Formats: sequence, C-alpha cells, structure tokens
Amino acid sequence: MMKILFNPFENRTDRDVRNYLGSAFIDALHTGDPTPVAQAVSNLRLQKLPDPAQRYMNVRDDRYTAVLEQISSNSLLGADIYAIAGLLWDESLFFECHEWLEQNYKAVQGQEKKVLQAMIRTAGTFELLTYNRKKAAVSVAAKALSVLESHILRVPKSFNIQPKIARLKAVIKDT
Repeated sequence: MMKILFNPFENRTDRDVRNYLGSAFIDALHTGDPTPVAQAVSNLRLQKLPDPAQRYMNVRDDRYTAVLEQISSNSLLGADIYAIAGLLWDESLFFECHEWLEQNYKAVQGQEKKVLQAMIRTAGTFELLTYNRKKAAVSVAAKALSVLESHILRVPKSFNIQPKIARLKAVIKDT
C-alpha cells in the first residue's frame, strides 16, 4: 500500500492548510503574539483533516512555538528581519521564510531588493526540494545563486548565507 504524504503542490487541502497556518504564523511574527497560530490550529482541528495534514499541522505548530519563544526571549531578534528569516530557516520553515522575506521585499529598494529576492528564491528552492520538485528547485536555485555570489557582502550577517550558498551549489550540481 502506498503511503500518502502531505504535498501542497499537488493537493488543494494540503495547500490550504499550509497557507492558512503560514499566514497565521506570519501574523504572530509581526505581533509577537502566538494567538493567531493557536486559533488557526484550533480551527483546523475542527475540520477533521486527513492524517498527513494533521501531522503537518502538529509539526508546524511545534516549530512555530520554538521560533516564537526564541524571539520573545531575545528582543534583538524581533528587530532584525534577516535574523528572523535565519531562525525560520534553521527550523526548516522554508515556506514561512519565503513568505516573511517576501513581505519585507516591498519596503526595500535598489541592490538590497535584488539580494532579498535572491534570499526569497533560496528559501523557495528548499521548499520545492521538500516536496521532491527537483527540476523547479534547480531553476530557482540557479537564479538565486547568480545574485548571491555577486552580492554576497550585501547579505546581512544575521542570515548566515555561506552555508545556504553551498547548499544551492549542491542542488545545481546534483542534476
């Protein structure tokens, strides 16, 4: 019997769950209040989701709690969008990292905008890989890498881009 996995790229319910939780979490990041996540999880539990979506929700809830606790215990983190993006990355919250950076993309200009777009693509690459979408991931990785390599000094240190660049190179090389 084939195991059914969570896949927001191929299943509408999964995509809705991912987007709903992600949106609630981004709200919680902005306010520092975990209530939007708790409410989203409570609402989803009432829907009797399929097992893969329930597992995804539970794992996300745990990771969201860990990130929010780290931010609340370190006031300097909350003021640095790149440090928050790094926390999201470290928790393998690539979709949320992408969304977080994308929201901040509108407020920057010039070279910083170009670098931020590459960082968004970097998170997108690993979200795609999470769901075995290798061809798309390679394409996105190449676009991100071309900018990051030529603008590496513009990436804030709090995002720790070097290991991410190495991983992007590995994604491209493995094709």
